[in-house]
Amino acid sequence: MRISALLAAAWLAAAPGPAAAERPGDDAFLRGMQAKSKRQHAEALREFRAAADLGHTEAQYVLGLKYLRGDGVRTDPDQARGWFERAVESNHPLALTQLGEMHENGIGLPKDAARAAALYERAALGGFATAQTRLGALYETGSGVPRDLHAAFDWYSLAAAQDHWDAQHRLGKLLRDGRAGEIEYVEAHRLFAASARGGNSFAKISLGELYESGRGVPRDLARARALYMQAAREGEPAARARLAALERGAATARRPAAAPARVVARSKP
Repeated sequence: MRISALLAAAWLAAAPGPAAAERPGDDAFLRGMQAKSKRQHAEALREFRAAADLGHTEAQYVLGLKYLRGDGVRTDPDQARGWFERAVESNHPLALTQLGEMHENGIGLPKDAARAAALYERAALGGFATAQTRLGALYETGSGVPRDLHAAFDWYSLAAAQDHWDAQHRLGKLLRDGRAGEIEYVEAHRLFAASARGGNSFAKISLGELYESGRGVPRDLARARALYMQAAREGEPAARARLAALERGAATARRPAAAPARVVARSKP
């Protein structure tokens, strides 16, 4: 998750209006962001710490992210977790989601999918699409929560409505396969196309498969090939495999049929 766009959105949403007083730490946080943009790591760290110690949740989140990724500091998952936990006290959606990922994937601590689900849910209930998608994925696989495809469908739907490309693709696959109810190829196609426009290489493969099979759309092997090629150029091995299979099928179709064997009548001795 990129810090610039998501953090700016979170910070602006929580920022006070023109007539309201500034929050403690706002000035230090902005100085930290300016220093960060200039790659002045020591100054950025100093300003973020000053803001974080005043309870500035965005600064706490940024510090957690810096220590998690080793951005201008030595990678330290314990420090990252500590700063995320401080931001989580204020229900910061990005911190909740990032801390959930640490628990889900065992980054610097033992894997705990149930704890991850609880953190994702707090952010998901606040409308954060990434957390809704992650929570839906846990329900789809039954990791940390009881397996429930209808719950997965609902969480994916909420995130997809916010144009979250991963949720669109996951929801499309549920509809394509009929795993949460009836099969809906047309809606799956719409979701795959939207996800592909958002840059999701996996969605391009799924969309290509619909064109290759003619499910929900007229069969179009040229369109399928183009989509597989796009995803292959983006580095997806599955796309290269689909493209190779498609080419093998086309070669077989072009091969002339063998001439029927001649039957030679033999006279009886």
